[in-house]
Amino acid sequence: WKPNNQMEEELKQASDETLTKINDIICEWIDDKEIKKIANRYKPHSEIRILKPPQLKGLSEEQVLAKNDISLKLTKFVYDQLCKFNPIQNKGKAIYVILFEYFKKRIVGDTIPASCADVAFILKESRKQELEEDSTMLQALEMYIPLQANNYPYTDNADNTSNDIYDCHQHVLDLLIEKNGDEKKTEQVITLQGKSGSGKSLFCRHLEETLWESYVNNYTTSIPVYISLPKCYNELNEKQIISQALQMKQINKDLMDVIRENMSFVFILDGFDEIFDKYNKNGNNERYFYDRFNLSEWNAKVV
Repeated sequence: WKPNNQMEEELKQASDETLTKINDIICEWIDDKEIKKIANRYKPHSEIRILKPPQLKGLSEEQVLAKNDISLKLTKFVYDQLCKFNPIQNKGKAIYVILFEYFKKRIVGDTIPASCADVAFILKESRKQELEEDSTMLQALEMYIPLQANNYPYTDNADNTSNDIYDCHQHVLDLLIEKNGDEKKTEQVITLQGKSGSGKSLFCRHLEETLWESYVNNYTTSIPVYISLPKCYNELNEKQIISQALQMKQINKDLMDVIRENMSFVFILDGFDEIFDKYNKNGNNERYFYDRFNLSEWNAKVV
């Protein structure tokens, strides 16, 4: 392989270094203690779910092989190996770790998430930063008082004296999360209505927190994403609202299609009442926000 430019030269050098590290493990030129130390960082593809690199977007295996592009073929080879290789012994796990680190740093790049686990980490850090910048919300979460709700449509004149009330948080969780062995169908869209100042935004953030706990503890595979509609709604580009919101949370736009295909979410859309005037005057023939925001393209439930 003769590099044609500086980028290919750097890739070839990194590839040679990676092969040397793998060879050192195979030939046991580093001791068992060091091999075990590397192997302890191993996480299988089934757990972290490696994402297809943007370079391979829209390309079949035949198209990749037909191109006279060594770096593209290398990208395809490494990606395939990481998806198929399931090591059992420490040697194999250590080799996998070395190859995955090469994949993250040299194939995908430091600025693009290499796995679903990376996407989840970025979104979790983004949530942390958003709350650190909103001290009022952070303080309110610490003193959260459960919100009561009922199934009646909200109106300005409602006296809310109905006795048919329930814990809103638990009710929404029951609608969103499938229980093991429970064949009850979960809801795709849940609408929460209430007067201004009734605690809807606080509820949304509290729900997000609970869903993150469920995700981290492997009770659910869907990642919660809180989206403030007033901050990201653009009446001229409604269909891209989710993509724009994720980009605001530091998710690279080149990965949107791959993320759509491989990940599931719970989108918590807050502040619809604050954008309603612009939304209603947009002149769009579609009236249902689910269609206007193109939510059907995502594997997601919506609150």
